[in-house]
Amino acid sequence: MFKLNRKNGVSYYTITSFEETGLVRHGFSTREGGVSSGCCSSMNFRFNYCDSCENVQNNFKIMADTLGMEYDRLVLSKQVHGDTIHYVTEQDLGNGIITENRFEGVDALITDKKGIPMVTLFADCVPLFFLDKRQGVAALAHSGWKGTVKRIGQKTAEKMKDEYGSRVEDILAAIGPSIQECHFEVGDDVAQIFTEAFGEETAVRYGDRYHVNMQKAIEKQLIEAGIPYKNIDNCGICTYCNSDFLFSHRKTNGKRGNLGAFIELI
Repeated sequence: MFKLNRKNGVSYYTITSFEETGLVRHGFSTREGGVSSGCCSSMNFRFNYCDSCENVQNNFKIMADTLGMEYDRLVLSKQVHGDTIHYVTEQDLGNGIITENRFEGVDALITDKKGIPMVTLFADCVPLFFLDKRQGVAALAHSGWKGTVKRIGQKTAEKMKDEYGSRVEDILAAIGPSIQECHFEVGDDVAQIFTEAFGEETAVRYGDRYHVNMQKAIEKQLIEAGIPYKNIDNCGICTYCNSDFLFSHRKTNGKRGNLGAFIELI
């Protein structure tokens, strides 16, 4: 279950099953609690768009402090809707925050090292959280429709198995706030791609247009990776429907900030 928390004016979600392990600090931001204004109001993590670098950095500092993480250790990546996964180590500390972002074209981060807070960014695409509660491995993935078709969630789970020896029954997975079927209208070509890859139930007609259910497609690929259904938490929260509280690219025609998914092994 995703639980809404409020601390010092900052609103953010946590995942109950992750909290119960005692292995991680983590959270998914909302628009509340930052210092940005206008279309990026107020907890914005999007650099280089209608907001000052100082504001964005301050927002990262506020969120890091709220979650008990160290700002200058945050690790970011440059997301491109692909399926590249980066193994994060102590050498990467501060990447994209206090040093130049070296992770070109990386949409998933994974580590078994404690004290490395990883961050991925969103505004309708699907945030995926992973935690191996036995081995102590954490991962984040950014899964837009292209990344979903490329099965980045499934590939991240398989990396946990192949590289860290994770057992599928020990992997917890969570699907965070993102645009839901109700508002994710797509062309016939994209609908066909989803139907062929994940089944007819993932592309549903609303009148004369198709709507895609990325969350259902992701659930299917995680199950194909071997993760038990009971280990998958799908929050069902729509960013488009809640654009006053969560940034939505589609609702605002791109005039928006970014939300952040954060996780750190402790």
